[in-house]
Formats: sequence, C-alpha cells, structure tokens
Amino acid sequence: MVRFSELPPDFWREFRLWRSVRNEFSGLSPPGNFVGSINYPYINVGALVDGLGGDAAVLDSPEEWFRRGFTQWDVVRLRSRVILTRTRASVRSLSSPIIGRIQELSIGRNSVDVEVRLRKIVLRALADDYHAPLGNVGELRDLRITSNVSAEGIVERLVNDYDVDARTAVIELYRGLIPVSRIQRIFAVGLLGSARFRRLVPTRWSITAVDSIIGDYLRSRVVDYDEIGQVEVHEMEYMGNRYFVILMPGPWRYELIELKMPGSVWNRNGSTPRVFTDYEGVNGMSGYAENTGGAFYAIRLGVLEYLNKINRQASVIAIREVTPDYKVPVGIWQAREAVRNGMGVNVRRFSDIDETINYVNNSLLTGNLWLSHSRLIKELRSDLVRFIT
Repeated sequence: MVRFSELPPDFWREFRLWRSVRNEFSGLSPPGNFVGSINYPYINVGALVDGLGGDAAVLDSPEEWFRRGFTQWDVVRLRSRVILTRTRASVRSLSSPIIGRIQELSIGRNSVDVEVRLRKIVLRALADDYHAPLGNVGELRDLRITSNVSAEGIVERLVNDYDVDARTAVIELYRGLIPVSRIQRIFAVGLLGSARFRRLVPTRWSITAVDSIIGDYLRSRVVDYDEIGQVEVHEMEYMGNRYFVILMPGPWRYELIELKMPGSVWNRNGSTPRVFTDYEGVNGMSGYAENTGGAFYAIRLGVLEYLNKINRQASVIAIREVTPDYKVPVGIWQAREAVRNGMGVNVRRFSDIDETINYVNNSLLTGNLWLSHSRLIKELRSDLVRFIT
C-alpha cells in the first residue's frame, strides 16, 4: 500500500472534486466493490458509487480501460469520480442487510442506481500494485438499490449454487466468458463456493486468487500439448511497464523477473534497479509467489491463454521492466491486460537461446541484469552440459 503523501501532486489534486459531496446522494454503482484487508477478519467492505455523473459502467472495468488505451492519468481521473461507501464487518457477516445489498449489486453486468447515506466522507488514498486507485471514502450509514440488477444466467446459477466449490465456479464463469475483473468482484463479496466456506475476501486476495485459479486450469491443459518448435520473444509495453516474454522449447516451466528501475513507483529514491523473481517448475509451485506477488499470476494467465490458443507448451521467462514512466500504481490489471492482449502481436523468433539472450540484453533498459537472476536459464545451461557430457 502506498501512503497518500508519497503520491505525486497530480494524483491527489484530482480528488478535490469530492469536497462538495453531501452525506446523502443518489448515484450509480458501475457496479463495483472493494473489500479491505486491514485488521482481518474484521474489515471494511463497500460499494463503489459515482456521484458526479457520466459513463459509470466504465469506472470499474479494467478490460475496457485497456481497450480504450487509457493512460495512468486517465485511470486516476476516472477513479476520482468514485467514492467507496463502506461499512465494517466480519468476513463471515454475510447475513447483514447492507452486505446483502453490496453483494446484490456486485453481480450486475450494467450500472445500478443506488441511494447512499453517509456518516462522513474522508480523503484517503488507496493505491497499490493490486487494485485500481481510490481516494474518496465514505463511512456508510445506509445503502439502497433503486433499480433492477441484471446478471447473466451463468452468474445467477453459480451464485445460487451452494454445493459447487469456489474453484469450479471461477472456472465455469471464465469458460462462460465472464470478464476476469467481474469474477474477481463476485469472488470478493463471498458469492462463490459451497455454503460453509463462503466469506468476504479482501480485494487484493480475490484478484490473485482468481488469476491463480484460472491459470492453474489453463496450465492443466497446456501440459498435454506438444512443445513449441523454436524460441520466441513476445514484446509489449503499457503505462511505463515493458514486458518481454521468452518462450522456449521444453516442458511447462515459468519464471517472472521484475526489474523496478530507479524513479519508478516502487523504487522512487533508489540508485539501482530492484530485482524480484519467482519460479514455477514442471510440477507447479508450492505456496505463494512471495517476491513478485500478484504480478506472477496475472502475467502467467496471459501467457497460458496464448499457449492454449496455439495448442503448445513451452518453458517461459517473463521479464517485467518497470520504468520511471510508471509514476502511479494503477493495479495489477495493467500487467494482465498488457500480456494477454500482447501475446502473439509483436513476436521475434530465434534459432537458439544465445541469440535470444543477446537480443533481450540489447532491448532492455537494464541490460543483462535479468540474466544472473534467471533460474530457468541456469537450468537450461545445466541440462545442455549434462547432454554434451
């Protein structure tokens, strides 16, 4: 989490609009929600509401932000219209009337009219590498839904199925073409899974959980495909983040190397790049990607979607270079959408791994720094030595 004082002035200036908001108002929920993680299991949970008017449907839709080519500041300005109308609850308090209304609007595929009564409103920035920024928080007294909530049949069926487990429900929604961000939203407010295990899930956890579940499902298909025939490098760039995804012949293995340059949002005052890595072997990963966090699962999802599309498996090195142009954290959605939309678009093919390494070294702003941190390159070279001897 980034402290409000650490964000550039251009960020917090946008949120002055809310100084005129009253304690009672009508507005539209995109729909959207946010579930906090501080003081778990007693947390803040709330609905996102637009009280300024405009196209509310786009306020909580990362897939649409990418499609429209939004910049970091476009997202900040957009989210400055949103107020988080929240209340405090136990993660198991699913019977609360207000929680029930937040759940109801959260399944919607279109904007929902709401009436809100607040105890107070405060200016408090919420920004990190998981979720889109928020800077307006209202302590909720009451929330009423004043329009019909419309949802797809598959959403209604799985929300009302108390026997299916959450993992199966997430996969069914994904296969039913429900956007990933909507699945994450529904998951966060405890609407998926068997009855005894349903509970509120902090938004940052729900984002990673859904990315991980979908990725595991895709990986289970990929490992049965033939290996890719040659080395490929897929390149994409978005919001000051540069991605190089190297696909190599071999069984499914995956590592993410993050290079966070001095002056970027996560290394503002550093003098050298900060390097973070995580690795998943042939048999998957035991535990959580502690070093790269949500980025590991978001980028993996995009890579696995592409491999499923071409019916191939590969050994994968994904490199994320965070440049000083990435000034405001807008959420891990930008990595997911950049990779899943960029795979297969800007591709270079090479005859061997050494040629590939030279190309990547010359293309990265951080040069060959990544190479000494790559476990997969070490494994490939070790395999080659054993083969020769």
